[in-house]
Parts: sequence; C-alpha cells; structure tokens
Amino acid sequence: MAYNDIFFILALLPLSVIISFFDNSAEYKNLISIITGIIFIAWGRPIGVLVVCLFFLFDWLIALLIGKVKVSSRAGASALLVLDLLFNISIFIVYTRGNVIPLPGKLTLKSTLIPFAMGYYVLRAFSYVYDVCKGEEAEKNPLYLLTYFTSAQFMMCGPVIRYKDIKPQLHSRRADGRMISGGFDLIVYGLAKVMIIASALNKASSAGLEASDVSFFGCWLGMAAYFGAAYFTLSGFCEISRGLGLMNGFVFSENFAPIDSKAGFTGLVRGYNTTVTHFFEEALYSPFAGKKALSAAMAFVCCIAVAAWYSFSKPVLLAGALAGAVVVLELLLLRERISKLPAAVRYLYLIILSMLIFGICRFGTVYGWRRWALGLVGVGDKYLISKQLKTVIMNNLFVFISGLIIVISPLKSFLARRVEVWQASSGRAYSFIEGVKTVFKAILLVMCISSMVIAGL
Repeated sequence: MAYNDIFFILALLPLSVIISFFDNSAEYKNLISIITGIIFIAWGRPIGVLVVCLFFLFDWLIALLIGKVKVSSRAGASALLVLDLLFNISIFIVYTRGNVIPLPGKLTLKSTLIPFAMGYYVLRAFSYVYDVCKGEEAEKNPLYLLTYFTSAQFMMCGPVIRYKDIKPQLHSRRADGRMISGGFDLIVYGLAKVMIIASALNKASSAGLEASDVSFFGCWLGMAAYFGAAYFTLSGFCEISRGLGLMNGFVFSENFAPIDSKAGFTGLVRGYNTTVTHFFEEALYSPFAGKKALSAAMAFVCCIAVAAWYSFSKPVLLAGALAGAVVVLELLLLRERISKLPAAVRYLYLIILSMLIFGICRFGTVYGWRRWALGLVGVGDKYLISKQLKTVIMNNLFVFISGLIIVISPLKSFLARRVEVWQASSGRAYSFIEGVKTVFKAILLVMCISSMVIAGL
C-alpha cells in the first residue's frame, strides 16, 4: 500500500484516527499504530509483514547485545554493528534489486515495499542500532520499538526519523484538535503535490524528453520537469507522513532545506532529502571533518553510498560519482569562489550542473544522454518546442505556476506574509480568507481522490 492509495485515504487512515481516541494511553495508541502499519505493509503481499518482523527481531536483539557489550568492549560493539549493517544491506539487495538475486514471483516485494520506500525503512532500522552503538540506550520494551518499525506514519517521515528523537513521543503523546487540523492540511497538500503537480510534471517530462524529434525547449523544460516531479513526489509523501504523525500525536521535523546557492552544489546535495544525507554525513564524513584531504575523500564516499542506497544501477552510481567529484572540488578549491559569485550566476551553475549530472539517471544510456545534452545547446534540434509539450504546458499552466511559487522560497514567503497581513486587518477579512482556504482544501481533496480513482481504473 502507498500513501496515495484510495483505501488508505478513505478507510484505513480515518478509522485508525477515530479508534485511537478511545483511550489516551500511549500503549493503546501504539497498538493501533502497529495494527494499522501491519495492514499497510501487508496490503500488497503479506510476506512483507514477515520481512518487517525479521528486521525488527534482528535489530532489536543486536541492539540489546550492543547495549550490554559496548561498555566493556567497543570492538565487540563495532563488530555487532557491522553484522547488523551486512544483514540490512543483504535484505535490501534481495528485496529491492531482484535482478541481482532472482526470486520467485510470490517472494518479490517490489509491489509491496517499494511504494513506501524500502530504502528508507532499512536505513531507519539500521540508524536505531547505530545510535545504540554510539551511546543511546537500547529499547528493552519490544512494543515501543515495534511501533517505530511498523507504523505507517514513519514510512516516509523525514524519511529517516531517528528512534532517539521519537522515543519520548512513543512513551507519551496526545493529539488535540489543532494537531488533527494541521495534520489534515499537510495530508491534503502532500496529496496535491503527488497527484496533481508531480503528475503534470511527469507529463511535461515525457513530452519534452521522449518525443521522436528533439526540441530546444523540450530538452530544457523536460529535464526541469523530471527533477520537479521527483521533488514534489518525495516532498509530498513526506508532508503526508508528517500529517499522519500529527493526527496520531507525533511531531516530525521537515525533510527539505531551502536551497542556499552560496553553498554551491554541496549545499544542493545536502538540502535534498536532508535526513538521509545528514545520516550518511554523520556516519561517514563527520569523523574526518578536521582533516581536509580525508574529509573530502569521505565526502566522495558519502555521495557514492547515497547513490547506491537509491539504486545499484550503473547510471545512478555514475551520477553519484560525478556528484562526489564536484563536492570534492568545492570542498578543496571552489567553495569561497562560488560564494562570491552573483546570485544569478550561482543558480545558473547549480541548474546546469544538476541537469548534466543527474540527467544520466533519467536516460540510463550514453546515447540518450548525449542526444539530450547536445539538444540543450541547439545541436540536433528541429524546432524550438514540440506541439505535444506546448499542449501539456497550456493544459497545466496554473499547476506549473503553483509549483514554481512553492519552490521559490522568497516568493512563497512574500505571498504568505501579504495574506497574513490582509487576514489580520479585520474580522471580515479573517473569516473570508479562512473560508477560501477551507473551500480550496476541499477542492484539492476531491481532485486528488478523483485522480486516485482514475489511476486505479
């Protein structure tokens, strides 16, 4: 099951929230979260529950062992951590990269686990054992840890929510009316990002990059739409997860940092999917931060590790290596020079470099990438823009403008401040704006549900 599954939105989610109010104890709420999470995982193929339980038992026991031996033997604790890492990596490879180790159809979990991101799940599970090895106390009560492992709201929150950060809320929490209202808003806006904005951007990407004839604007706008679709899909799912958390009494941090062009390409890499990059940075980069050459080398390793975590495919690993090379150059030579450039030049540098490097992931072959890269400067283009792309843009113009406003933080903040000032000017203005927001959310929800129904036909 996924967050944009109509059964989840219209049945499982509202029922779980309502039933959780029958008792205010954290233990009862955790039990409801476990049951809901098991249904969520088992909806595609029930074997997914067995895999999750295997993860839970292994990581729970390893963490308990590490908790006992880390005081007397750091080497023993480190060995157990490596064992847990190898276990998690093995399961991840088997069940997400079926071409590496072929499995019978009934044992393949792609249709079940990939929608809620197996990679995030594995990394979150390993992060718990890692934190115990680094000094956190191991959880002795298996029900608290099982809630952390199985709850649907943890699947994409962060997406790597650390157990040490969420532990107090597992032991005591309560959702009030304000949290439920805020959670509902996040779910609606997250669904709109995934079902409306990302869907339209995917159409634009296909029209610009998959047309039989190469066009100049098709190469530029198609790749921009490809990145935009990936951004809105992931950020939308993270917002849904945060909304689910609020409706169940959990408070999560955001997972996307505003782009700081002064930090160059390194800042862009760190700002996207922040909790994942921060975890890899903490585990691989931070221990060598004081040594310039070693820290640069580990930054390269970190980029390769993140790429491998996303996919073991050659194009993704190549993109990770190229991104790592740019990060190393910036850390050693270019950081101060980039920060002194005009803002427009810095953003142009980020856009072009990102498209050239991560465009490899989009095409997968040197021929496809080369044809597109030449099209960026007009080589091989038959015309400026294809009729198909022009039609997609005109049909979704309002959606694309909305997406730009969301991405461009200064413009978004400016509009939000103007609305707040207007809303505070009088009681009538406040009532009017609140009414417009309610109607707007209702329209968005109906549009999202309609898109889910159409997609399921």
